[in-house]
Amino acid sequence: MPHRDRLGWAGLGVVAGFGLVAVALFSTRTDLGRSLDDAVRSWVLNTLPGSFRRALSDLVRPLVVVALAPVVVVLALLALVRRSWRRALAGVVVPVASTLLALEVRVRDLFGIGDDAFPSNHAAAGLGLLVGVALAWPRPVTRRGLVALAAAGFCIGLGNVSWYAHLPRDVVGSFLLVVCVAGLVLAALGGDSPNLADDVIPVRPSVKAPDDTGATGPRSDATGRAAPPGLQEPTDRQTRA
Repeated sequence: MPHRDRLGWAGLGVVAGFGLVAVALFSTRTDLGRSLDDAVRSWVLNTLPGSFRRALSDLVRPLVVVALAPVVVVLALLALVRRSWRRALAGVVVPVASTLLALEVRVRDLFGIGDDAFPSNHAAAGLGLLVGVALAWPRPVTRRGLVALAAAGFCIGLGNVSWYAHLPRDVVGSFLLVVCVAGLVLAALGGDSPNLADDVIPVRPSVKAPDDTGATGPRSDATGRAAPPGLQEPTDRQTRA
């Protein structure tokens, strides 16, 4: 990865880190922040059906983490077998570091919030695992893949709010924490965005079907250009003549 790209990922991580601090202070130290947080939470709790909110919470909090963790481990092992150590390391470090940092911030109450819910460790683990899957995936992530990951991330965030487990600020803080960790990890390890595509399995180009003679086209000379008709090898009929 060029030095400029490394600085870009590092800058993204630093900006996300400052955003985490800003969200913590804005949502707890200002009337506007507290009102906005309560308004979003009230909309989720009073608009969505209770059965849906409960099912979503049960799905994304423990089950998604339990389901995605083995996937990341398997993808990391496959990357190691293919000697793609950067993909393996990035895919594991991002979710593990995000979860541990979220727990550390909550336990120590670094922002003086007075509770142990900011940021959400379940949201940090789930979002970190989604990023880990994208980083360790053996092929470049397509647009559809990015849309699917974004939708899954939204469901993880919503599920942590839908059944009274967290406030919206806790989920936003977890998102910014994961972005911070991912940006710094990519800056340290290198590789191309969004999933270290310099050592993933390339997509094989399509090969032109052979013609009736079994050849895929006129032979080329040493320069790689097609040989003119007068310089092509004679056919069997021309040789017998």
